[in-house]
Amino acid sequence: MTARKLWIQAGLMFVVLYVALLGMRPMITPDEPRYAGMAADMLATGEWLKLRMCGFVYYEKPPLGVWLIAASEAVFGHGAFAARLPGALATLASALAAGMVTRRLTGRAEAAPLGAMVQMTTALPMVLGTVTVLDPIFAGFVSLTLAWFLAGAQGEGRTRAAWLLASGAAAGLAFLTKGLLAFAVPALTAGGWLLWERRWREIPLLAAVPIAGAVVVAGPLAWLLHGSEPGFWRYFIEVEHLRRFANPDENQHAEPWWLLSLVLVCGSAFWLVLWPRVISTWTRDPAARSARRFCLAWVALPLLVLSLSAGKLPTYVLPLFPPISALVAAGLLRWRSGVSVSRDAGTWVAVAMTLSIALATLLLAVIGASRLGVPVLWRAAESPRWVLIGLAMLAWAALELRSHWARSDIAWLARAAWIPVPALLCTHLLLPDAMLSAPKAPWALLARHEDMLRSAHTLGVVNSMGHAVNWVTGRRDFTIVGEASEFDNELDLPEERARRLPHAQLGQAVAKWRSQGVTALVIDSESAARLAQSLGPAVLTRETDRDITVLELSPTK
Repeated sequence: MTARKLWIQAGLMFVVLYVALLGMRPMITPDEPRYAGMAADMLATGEWLKLRMCGFVYYEKPPLGVWLIAASEAVFGHGAFAARLPGALATLASALAAGMVTRRLTGRAEAAPLGAMVQMTTALPMVLGTVTVLDPIFAGFVSLTLAWFLAGAQGEGRTRAAWLLASGAAAGLAFLTKGLLAFAVPALTAGGWLLWERRWREIPLLAAVPIAGAVVVAGPLAWLLHGSEPGFWRYFIEVEHLRRFANPDENQHAEPWWLLSLVLVCGSAFWLVLWPRVISTWTRDPAARSARRFCLAWVALPLLVLSLSAGKLPTYVLPLFPPISALVAAGLLRWRSGVSVSRDAGTWVAVAMTLSIALATLLLAVIGASRLGVPVLWRAAESPRWVLIGLAMLAWAALELRSHWARSDIAWLARAAWIPVPALLCTHLLLPDAMLSAPKAPWALLARHEDMLRSAHTLGVVNSMGHAVNWVTGRRDFTIVGEASEFDNELDLPEERARRLPHAQLGQAVAKWRSQGVTALVIDSESAARLAQSLGPAVLTRETDRDITVLELSPTK
């Protein structure tokens, strides 16, 4: 099978897995409507250098990721598909980086698309690549930075310089997406690898060219941003870097040191079970030692430093998957070339397990999951969803058997890469909405009252609903009722202080708001019940969805 045909397969896989069903799943708050809403606000106001979140100053991230989402929304409209597309395309960039490294590990052009396919079917990159967050975009730029650096470090002449400049440019774009980590991950990887290879004398030259590329790309935009938001860079470095690393507060994700290692391992499914086969081949090909060391440095050194940080999120490990995918693809090709079909007993174990899961889910569909004590996952129509899972597992078993009889290592891995696709597709269609609180997926509730929320003179919202209300109504003038959470940016600006209302002052504020016109509230159900009881006939509309209630209050005459 030629490299061209395999790249066509990889492109088809991307369309099927990342594009075809991208808008099917409802968005989940707070992250998705936060970034999608910021992008929509930029489009509405035309203020591309003003970092605002629902009208509040937002200095937690540079603007490039939001710009890309805004560009997508400008082309494809206001919706989940447009908001998620930049992350999906960035995940494709990570897959292409994995393919480039796979080729350097194997020396085979046809291996490159297989590395990309392994990356696209790895669980955590696939799931995060179809969600509106900035991490896939950041990971895409970082992955290109390191793949292109390896190409430059192993190249010669003008080709070397071109790759190194491109590497720096990608790092500059990563910096404009998420900050200094864009330089830390490549520096740790490249520096550690060069020391391991005893090429420390080359460090100044191999660093200078990428640094020049990063400055050329990021410097002008960083300066423009400073002119528009003079306090941004100080806040961003001090709070979002130094404090998060050393002493995070309650909003900055303090977690145990081992969390990221666990996420990296669990996020590597389904390829995780094949790691022993991969590792067993490392002694067979000394020619790949240098590229393999680069991959190991790419994973181990950033993981170590990130694990030492006091504040961390599971998504921090996303840039570390491309080298794992490259190692997996290269190792499995070597393993398969030395194993006859009759000795690959793992296929039959996998087929037996998937058929068992398929049978179990089909029984759940027939008997009813609740009768067997299985927690309710979906608010409606559970049986068809269990049937869908069962069919996905049957497809998994069929694809396992198809790959088993492949005659060459390339054909085997090309077929094996498709095995998890049916199961991964289910993530677009089987969101367990019954396990989510109302603020996590409030779209039906807000849609029923959209016109009223848009037209109300005054709008009060709890922080957990702020992003969703902004996304549905486009309003950036609401007041945060109760705990401000991320709507308190520590800048203590007078105009923003007036938009935050303690719970204890809600009754007094409502009296004032009603004197000005119709008042709408999207607040916790307990507070809404007390307010409705005290106001009586003034409540024109009241609808509750678990712990969230929408109220419409008449104006006082």
